[in-house]
Amino acid sequence: MTNQKTTELSPDLIASVHDLESKGFCYVEKAMDIKEVSNLKKRLSEQALAEEQLGVAYREGGPNVNWGDFYDEDGKIRKDAYINSKETPNQRVWMLVNKGQVFVNLLKKPSIRKIMDFMLGDEYILSSHGANIVRPGNSPMPLHTDQWWMPPPTRKDRRHLPAGSINRKLFDNDEIHRVAISPPVVFNVVWMLDSFKEKNGATRLVPGSHLFGKQPVKGTKSISAEAPSGTALILDGRTWHGTGANTGKTQRRSILTTFCSPQFRPQENYTVGIKRKVLKTADNDLRSLLGLKVWNAYGRIGHPTDEFIDLDAQLIGEIKPNLSLKRGIL
Repeated sequence: MTNQKTTELSPDLIASVHDLESKGFCYVEKAMDIKEVSNLKKRLSEQALAEEQLGVAYREGGPNVNWGDFYDEDGKIRKDAYINSKETPNQRVWMLVNKGQVFVNLLKKPSIRKIMDFMLGDEYILSSHGANIVRPGNSPMPLHTDQWWMPPPTRKDRRHLPAGSINRKLFDNDEIHRVAISPPVVFNVVWMLDSFKEKNGATRLVPGSHLFGKQPVKGTKSISAEAPSGTALILDGRTWHGTGANTGKTQRRSILTTFCSPQFRPQENYTVGIKRKVLKTADNDLRSLLGLKVWNAYGRIGHPTDEFIDLDAQLIGEIKPNLSLKRGIL
């Protein structure tokens, strides 16, 4: 390890980083205490039920679902992919930063943030912060990566797939073995509110797949990520993984937090979707995670030296000069 930030990690976190780099995943034991887990379960259950009652729930993973039809031929999510129906067991709850302080508090966990500091560097942003409630009778999700959109290295004598043409069904797969692979720019934290077991649909993953340099291949053997409630599972964005089949009788709840480097577009657009009441109490760390910090002059809306953007700023629009005044200095 050459990153000087290792000096800031405790022995157990150094071991977690080693697992992340060698296996593509690691477990952080007791990332949440019993009270935190209880409060998170309560708030998540309330929110999920309320969204169902209002007809705005996002449900997926029915017993006969064909995940290949989840996306259309252009790789876009189909309009009917999420339907508010009891026939689709799993429920997603998105944009948790707007849905309770207890969810925002998770983003401040020192152990997780220290690992993110080490793996992603000095600056990174929040890509998404949502929940997945996996209920009995669901269909297992195919293996995928969370860094699927990353253009892979190519050969100078080869015509690569244009980066803007990559989608969830179309990847730039070079048949020749790659010596170079893309670095990790995404990490996913799976907060286990319930114990993860193979029977209740624990996340399935392929150890070492973060170093394969390609997207998942059908038929690849995977293992279940089993751990007790309160554990945080951290996945390298290149690791092959997917939701397992819940063959038990109880639901399996988790919160999924994805961090990414500041150069990349997040899954959830916080600069547009964040509620103003959340911003009123947000410190600079949270504002930075939400993408409001200007990074090397990128993401600005005003002067390029501004440190943070103001979502309520009065922006300069189309204006015309007052010809009766003297010309200003350009």
